[in-house]
Amino acid sequence: MKIRKRDGQTVIELLLILPVFMMIIFVILELGNLAYHTILANHASYELARIGSLVGVRRAGGGTDTQRIRTKMKDALNNMFGLRRAGQMDFSAVLQQTGVDPQVRNHANEDLVVTLVYRVDLIFPLTSYALADHPKKYGVKRIKTSVRMPVERPLID
Repeated sequence: MKIRKRDGQTVIELLLILPVFMMIIFVILELGNLAYHTILANHASYELARIGSLVGVRRAGGGTDTQRIRTKMKDALNNMFGLRRAGQMDFSAVLQQTGVDPQVRNHANEDLVVTLVYRVDLIFPLTSYALADHPKKYGVKRIKTSVRMPVERPLID
């Protein structure tokens, strides 16, 4: 009985299983990258809403200054991410009236709703195409977060 040489079998098996194994590794790493950026986007939108809700009213009993809210939030976004990275993000700040305080005449309660669209550049081959938003060839995923926070409105100076 002759023993056949099987020198090439290991190489062929490696070539068959290696792409599948690498794809699994890339998917795990890309999902970890997306999870990290999702947490970052949620925290950033929360901080923007907090800052906007605190600076919206300049004086006791006064109205809400939406221009000041946007300016302070834009400055905070630039401080958090830098000018280049913050320029790739879109955010909106919308005031929604939630009711009138029955104890104080003409005192409207408002919520600030902040929506942040956070851009994530996907980094691994094939998975970036599979997980990306349209158009897929750019390998970009956009994470949209929204936070609602009441506007702090002091009644007494």
